[in-house]
Amino acid sequence: MSYVQPGGKRQKVREVRSENIDYFQGMEKVEYNNMATSTDTNSYRYYNCSERVHSRSMEEWLKYSLSFTEFRYNGSDIQGRPTFSRSWDDNTNTIDNHKRCLKAFYDFCMKLGIKYWTAFDTDLVPQTDNWDENKSNWDEIVEYINEMSQKSQMKLLWLTPDLHSHPKYISGAFTSNEASTFVQAATQIKKCLEVSQRLNAECFLLWPYREGYNAIFQTDVAREIKLFSKLLKITAEYKDRLNYKCQLLIMPYYSSSGKNYGSYGNLMWQPNGNWNGDVLNRYMWDITSCLYFLKFHNLDRYYKVCTPPGHHMYMAGVYNMFGGVTITNQFDPCDNKTITLMMKCVIDQGAAPPGGINLRLVPKRDCDLRELMTSQVTYIDALARGLRVACNVISEQVFVKHLQQRYASYYSGFGSRLLSSDVSIEECEDFYKKNQAHNEITCTKSEHYNMVFQRYLDTCDHV
Repeated sequence: MSYVQPGGKRQKVREVRSENIDYFQGMEKVEYNNMATSTDTNSYRYYNCSERVHSRSMEEWLKYSLSFTEFRYNGSDIQGRPTFSRSWDDNTNTIDNHKRCLKAFYDFCMKLGIKYWTAFDTDLVPQTDNWDENKSNWDEIVEYINEMSQKSQMKLLWLTPDLHSHPKYISGAFTSNEASTFVQAATQIKKCLEVSQRLNAECFLLWPYREGYNAIFQTDVAREIKLFSKLLKITAEYKDRLNYKCQLLIMPYYSSSGKNYGSYGNLMWQPNGNWNGDVLNRYMWDITSCLYFLKFHNLDRYYKVCTPPGHHMYMAGVYNMFGGVTITNQFDPCDNKTITLMMKCVIDQGAAPPGGINLRLVPKRDCDLRELMTSQVTYIDALARGLRVACNVISEQVFVKHLQQRYASYYSGFGSRLLSSDVSIEECEDFYKKNQAHNEITCTKSEHYNMVFQRYLDTCDHV
């Protein structure tokens, strides 16, 4: 025992020294400067975290989080080897290397002024086949993260189990034909939930990436869907037994025709506009299939849905299932219209979704540290700009008045009964017969209001 104690003390000294390293030396913290020039990419022109807009701070509305997964990307792709040589990452599968990567990531987030972060469980600890070693690694990394979070006032927004990378999950994790794989996935989720609670994460995310079938003639689809719902249910039940007060999130395997909103290495957060083959064979491949699945299995009381910007997000909001937004490099930060509509959707909900806005930005293969930061600033500022425009649109109530006029027939007379009381189809027929002569086609004024909306976008710098 006398030999172990001095060794432990020396190890602590080394850790303290490594924590004093500034991995982004010479790079200032990104601050708000609304007078920043076009070439000043180290300032926010629109994002002022403490500024109150529409009764909340910008930080509260946007609730940004950065992805540790993308931060650890090494520059490799299917055609090329790793291109990055980061001072904090020696590419070893050791607990010390994971700690250094976390330290650098915390420094990075603090330079950007972002308080939340997200990760897969496999990002945080070395993966081994030894149960006791894995437990020891988790204990050590949880203690380290909690210490770092206390010093920096940063917080883990969500943790998610990696249920797609391990070879065992080649045919799915929730829906594998092998019972042993289902059990392995359940065990991994259980541990991940426990770690998430110890790290005081606000949410817990599940991403059913490989849940589907390749050939219908060799798949018991009914059985697999029951297994899928079973694992989602026992996950929610275990969270309740832990007395863990977090929001459960789920992210379907999204696809959007003509748009590709995200990829990481060979993993597609949203695959190319291909509506054939494996995309349609996913059990949860868009917002509609996800909401139906959750509702049918009575899981909608536990889970909310993470979406990309656009249609999926609007539909999740309508059904009160909006859990968060995922932004990737494939989403164009210059698409001011989509960004503004996205932020208007958030404001219409009354608050940021529990999962906030998660920035999953993969660095370009020739990216240095300055470029790494600039890519984040680009998206952070673009979304803040959209928030400012959305607040301006809402405060002037131009579109609210237009909507009231457009749906005026539902505010009085027979139209007011259609949603507020029981109306039979026979009554609809009688009303139509008596009033068909008065049916007139009214202009929607879409061109006018498209131009009005565009002018709001064009005048953002005056907001």
